[in-house]
Amino acid sequence: MSGDSKIGSQVGGVMRAVTVRKIGAGSASATHAAAAMPPATEAEPAARLIGLTRTIADQGPPVDTARVASLRTAIAAGSYRVDAEATARAMLDFHRGSPAC
Repeated sequence: MSGDSKIGSQVGGVMRAVTVRKIGAGSASATHAAAAMPPATEAEPAARLIGLTRTIADQGPPVDTARVASLRTAIAAGSYRVDAEATARAMLDFHRGSPAC
């Protein structure tokens, strides 16, 4: 058919040839064609991501234990002072450019 063509589709780093048929967007044939195409599987990349997630989770969060100890000591001694300007500046720097703000 004149609307059929072969194109390459990359899924999970693997190139595969697929047939694409141009069909009008509102037709029943378009709905049927979309439903008949099985979803692409990406088992290998998903397995690698799961492994990476486990590795990161096993490492735990990066914590400066010496800094935490010094802050606890300062708070307990009553010598810890909050620098409101530095806190506000850090908050603005963190959220700058964020679409939610």
